[in-house]
Amino acid sequence: MKKSKKMSELLEEVRLWNTPAIGGYLLYRFTQGYVAGDSNGEAPIAIHHFIAIAILTSDKLKAPISNMRENLQSYVRSFEENRNSDILLGLQERIKEKFLYSWSSIDMAVANGLLFWDFDEARLYANPIEKKPSYGHAPKGQLKKDGEKAEILGKWFSQHDITSISSYLKILL
Repeated sequence: MKKSKKMSELLEEVRLWNTPAIGGYLLYRFTQGYVAGDSNGEAPIAIHHFIAIAILTSDKLKAPISNMRENLQSYVRSFEENRNSDILLGLQERIKEKFLYSWSSIDMAVANGLLFWDFDEARLYANPIEKKPSYGHAPKGQLKKDGEKAEILGKWFSQHDITSISSYLKILL
């Protein structure tokens, strides 16, 4: 009986963490990082968000993301150095698998005022939040860490055009 209870708790945790609300928050933080890192303060084009969500929702793909790494190239090298290039090579398929989740996350973020569209350039901008979340309502634990990783990834992406990003990550657009 204990085993089934643990399993149901685990399934509930997976269900909660895979909601588009979590994805929307991660994309919001990713966009903030991108805008902060871009020399002109431009926002990422929408395709960046599909790549980002595929990375940020995988423990193995997001693990090497940290301020200790200099850039996207260093991130990619980490997989090669650790003989884990197959993980990175799976990114293409993961982007396809997460396609609907990515759209739902974007919709959720837009509907809740975290992101807004520039339809002319297909860019998603982060809305500035005027007040900090009250005590007890701010992201906690792993979600906060994942948000920080999303921001770092956004900064890395802002240093390259989409062609370079897809080349580094070995994905076809």
